[in-house]
Amino acid sequence: MTQSLPQFLATWARREPDAVAVSDPTRSLTWAELDRRVTAVAAWLRRFSFDGVRAAILADEGVDWVVGFLATLRAGLVAVPAFAPGRDDAWLTATITDAAPEIVLTTGEKLLDVRALLDTAGVEVWRIVAIDSVPAEESGLAEPDPAGDACLCYTSDSVGVVLTHAGLVDSAARTAEALRLGDRAAVVVNWLPLCQLGLPLAVAAPVFAGCPVVHLPPEEVRERPEIWLRALEAHPGAVTAAANSFLARCPVPEGLDLSGVRALLDVGEPARYRAVLPGSGLRPDAHRAAYGLLEATGLVSVGDGPMSSGRPGRTVVIADPRTRRSLPAGVVGEIWVTGPTVARGYWRRPAASAETFCALLRDDAEAGEPGWWLRTGDAGFLSGGELTVLGRLANRFRAGDAEIQAETVEATVERVVPELLPGSVIVFPVAEGEVVVLAESDGPFAGAVAIEQAVADGFELRVRDVHVGSPGWLPRTVAGKPARGACRDAYLAGIPAAP
Repeated sequence: MTQSLPQFLATWARREPDAVAVSDPTRSLTWAELDRRVTAVAAWLRRFSFDGVRAAILADEGVDWVVGFLATLRAGLVAVPAFAPGRDDAWLTATITDAAPEIVLTTGEKLLDVRALLDTAGVEVWRIVAIDSVPAEESGLAEPDPAGDACLCYTSDSVGVVLTHAGLVDSAARTAEALRLGDRAAVVVNWLPLCQLGLPLAVAAPVFAGCPVVHLPPEEVRERPEIWLRALEAHPGAVTAAANSFLARCPVPEGLDLSGVRALLDVGEPARYRAVLPGSGLRPDAHRAAYGLLEATGLVSVGDGPMSSGRPGRTVVIADPRTRRSLPAGVVGEIWVTGPTVARGYWRRPAASAETFCALLRDDAEAGEPGWWLRTGDAGFLSGGELTVLGRLANRFRAGDAEIQAETVEATVERVVPELLPGSVIVFPVAEGEVVVLAESDGPFAGAVAIEQAVADGFELRVRDVHVGSPGWLPRTVAGKPARGACRDAYLAGIPAAP
């Protein structure tokens, strides 16, 4: 029987009780201390709950967040990973409204903010628990069912994805192996939101492998990337992750030495060939592209370099989304994934779950080996067994006889017009052969003609409009990326940019 994450935690508490397990800017816990706190909070939760009850984590990412999440799993409840109010409250409200948790876990400092958010959202809960105020006590709780639901994670569009205990552990095992987290010299340094890809990378995999984790506040790192860079410098053997656009915007402090970084995963966006953190001493082989999504419980594959996302083997095929047949190497199609890490489905969306999680590959069916595949909605191709991700399938459009990926056009615009902030360019079609370009710049901008020329030369497209505003005017997702749909909808509705 597969062990659960709390069982792995208990194992490390016995083997290495005094080794530091988790830390944030204010405190740290050893494996033994973490296990005791998780046990105490889990026992407290069971006083007024039962298996399957949903418990939302509305706390700042850090030690208390990790305690609350693991305690929820230990108690047999279904965790709803989120964050404390005050950061993207629109996403938070939509998530809490859809999940309708019976219990909310937070910290004493955030109790009033959480109550105000719940009142505004009209969500009633049985109990709000301050993680940091629960008294210590022993627990005789039964272990959670590995086949049972572990957590309900929400995408940037506030769609719930149901992850199982077994899926979390399998994902943790694969991630730990790919990044060699079992090596005693490794340490995860994380600032990604724990409600999304930060969860498998910086909670599940370290608990599985017994690897220490340093948690940094996401909003502070976005505003001051040096916090993250200095943390990497201070922890030789660091394993970390960030989006390519964020890396391109990171100023490198004078004297920074990142030669000790083991792996910097490029996640959340299509890989783009660019020098990362030049002058920092980061080894070229430490910069590795990775591909993952919540529907697959985190990372699907990890590459050995900055462009290919690795060799996923038989767990990935490239399929024609119309014929549902596999495509040969080098041909662009939809990335399909199978295996034990695939999530159970979407929360309360049976039709969408059937369409996304129960795809049947015709090749398998005709060979007498039918099986379910996850349709990721991402475009990519395989070459030499290596996976390259191009972007979202929905962002592909036709122009004449050519199929064009919006993300590829955006990368070209960024490269040709360096005044634009990396990761701020959005391109979408508005008519046959015509696109609109939205972007951000931190100074006066007079490069519209250069954009038009680059798009025309590279893709034979006409640019109908160019709107460039100051940093922050583009709406963004909870992961910090421009919200493509919101940008497009605002433009088409005639809402002017707010530079």
